[in-house]
Amino acid sequence: MAPKFKKPKLKAALTKLQTTHEQRKRATELRDRKEAELENRPNKIAKAEQKQQHQQQRQQQQQKQSTATTNSKKRLPPSPFSEKDSVLLIGEANFSFAKSLILHVLHRGDQVVATTLDREEVMQEKYGDGDDHVREVQEAGATVLFGVDGTKLDECKALKGKRFSKIVFNFPHAGAGIKDQDRNVLSNQKLLQAFFESAASFLTDPELGDKKPGEILVTIKTGNPYDLWNIKRLAVGTGLLGNKTSFPFHTELYPGYEHRRTIGFKDGVSQAGNAEIVSKKPKTYVFVKRSVKEEDMAKEAEVADIKKRKRAGEDVSDDED
Repeated sequence: MAPKFKKPKLKAALTKLQTTHEQRKRATELRDRKEAELENRPNKIAKAEQKQQHQQQRQQQQQKQSTATTNSKKRLPPSPFSEKDSVLLIGEANFSFAKSLILHVLHRGDQVVATTLDREEVMQEKYGDGDDHVREVQEAGATVLFGVDGTKLDECKALKGKRFSKIVFNFPHAGAGIKDQDRNVLSNQKLLQAFFESAASFLTDPELGDKKPGEILVTIKTGNPYDLWNIKRLAVGTGLLGNKTSFPFHTELYPGYEHRRTIGFKDGVSQAGNAEIVSKKPKTYVFVKRSVKEEDMAKEAEVADIKKRKRAGEDVSDDED
């Protein structure tokens, strides 16, 4: 016969067995969790590192964009135009520069005359957006003239007796389609020389009762063949003008301005926006009447002389009065 156990001992044995089983079960579950954590740990670390890396990249990108925007604003010079300027625009293509100048820089159009060599129907054919720009320019109070030759301004009846503080010719080009570089350069030099000779008499002049001397602003691309035009020598060579200064042309100063070639906009050939000029780092050259240049040079020489005498210990108080 099997030995008989007393009930208290049997109950204690069963409890101990159950406790041992539960402890082993918990130990197994804990071991499994640790093994799972060890297996998943590289993935979690990788995901965390990847998330942190993405956050850092976003922050760096935002910082770069912010810095670029700030630097761009710092680098951009003020526009060479003021609200008090009377402006004559020569050789407008689709009139987008005239529109931008009026709406975003001058904030008025009543003192602007925008001209183009093209007849109105030719402009419409060459530039699909021209009509819209012309309408907005006229609605702003500006005058639009078609068929105006910038090399023969004295033949334009609408300009008779007028003078301007700014005469602007952006990206002049003869548009002759000459492949030979030397002949091409010569054709554009002739265009510019004739323009300078024609425009000089339309500049404001204090000697004629105007408040300030006028300026001619011509913007061209840099690099060859444009550097070969020798634009400063052409202007001074007329005997009518003097070179004042030059500076980079920033399209950002003129929102909505889109450069167009003399031949018009050709799908598949012409580049949208201002891609054609921005890559060529355009520059604006400023010229004034020769008499103004000579007067400025005389003043500079006088100031330099006074500074020199001051350094030498001379009393120049009478000269400064």
